[in-house]
Amino acid sequence: MTKKKLSFSLSKIFRIENIFKNTLIFFPILLSDRVANSTDITMLVYGFLLFTFMTSICYATNDFTDYKKDLLNKLKNKKTILKIKNVIVLNFFLLLFLIILFNFTNLVNFYLILYLVFFYLYNFYIKSFYVLDIIFLTSFYILRLFYGSELIGINISYWFLFFFITFFLIFSTFKRIIQISVNNLVTRNNIIRYSIKDYPLLKGIVISSTAVNLLIFLLYLYEINYPNTFESFSAPETRYKQNILHLSMIFTVYCIGLIRIIKLVFQGKIKQDIYLFALKDKFNYCFLIGYLLFAYFHIN
Repeated sequence: MTKKKLSFSLSKIFRIENIFKNTLIFFPILLSDRVANSTDITMLVYGFLLFTFMTSICYATNDFTDYKKDLLNKLKNKKTILKIKNVIVLNFFLLLFLIILFNFTNLVNFYLILYLVFFYLYNFYIKSFYVLDIIFLTSFYILRLFYGSELIGINISYWFLFFFITFFLIFSTFKRIIQISVNNLVTRNNIIRYSIKDYPLLKGIVISSTAVNLLIFLLYLYEINYPNTFESFSAPETRYKQNILHLSMIFTVYCIGLIRIIKLVFQGKIKQDIYLFALKDKFNYCFLIGYLLFAYFHIN
């Protein structure tokens, strides 16, 4: 096997494209008023690399255990699957490596360990449970945020927490809706626990979560305009003055983008994993560029 083919094969086995999910580790510092110093940056970069290493092994393990299901799943491309001996060795090495790091560094904290425990529970047991699987999928994103905040000692505010819980609950539910749509799962099946009959429930979760998500954003804007209104919902690092015009612009763009994706999902027009769609969607980049231009010209 050539080096090029080997690199491509390894990238598929360990799902290198999912590395961007781990950038959530940086969100607590990026969305706080705290100025990151060299120590913060170093800890977050090392934490990002460790989390990427760990989740890559988790993805390879998941692909092995779901191999037969994935053969039926149109969303899953044919890919190289590790043998059971290799999967066991990788997981053993991961656990040993984490134990060593725990004793000599501060990179292994409660949230990283909890993520790994949740992964094993989800992979071997929880994924077959109705709705509970969606809650676990959501928790994987939230634990990345907590891991990053714990690394550098930032308190996460209730605004931050509730906003991202509802946001990722929406996207975790999208995952199931898209799987049903693409695979035309009319009845109970061997791919996932859901079928077309579950559309009303799943759409209800998306709509209610969206309503709460946008309400949280609006209440946050209100607190920025009228400080100390909801002081108990804020952390010290997030009690700072924001430009209400900028935040209103972000809210408008966010609403347009979120509602657009919800519409596409409900209409069955997204034929790939929602995470990959979001990464490749040109509209997201247009919205981002548009806002950056707006912010630049407003500041100048």
